Amino acid sequence: MPDTPDPDPDPDREKRNSVIVRAAVSFPGATPVERRVRNLSPSGACVEHDGELQVGAIVHLQMGSLSDLSAQVMWVTGRLAGLRFAAPIDLDEARKPRGVGVRPKAGWIAEINDAYRR
Repeated sequence: MPDTPDPDPDPDREKRNSVIVRAAVSFPGATPVERRVRNLSPSGACVEHDGELQVGAIVHLQMGSLSDLSAQVMWVTGRLAGLRFAAPIDLDEARKPRGVGVRPKAGWIAEINDAYRR
């Protein structure tokens, strides 16, 4: 039986958008692991997993420019899990590449890639 992105749809849930996003997922008592996010909405996501997620577990994610997102596992299949975020997220920030953040504006590091720097 193939995994489906949403085995038990909730009619009141926001529409999710298909995405190709990587997230660092922290499981209780374990180091963060890279996981693929399959779909995303302001209130939740569907992520791939290797059997480590259990319904009801609380996980933390780093996705895009967002860090320490708290989510609860709502459903689990063999390879997929549905997460509900503790608070709504900004989809544009979640889609940004991780590691892209505030750029320095002063000092030598701000000019490190300046073509006219001596």
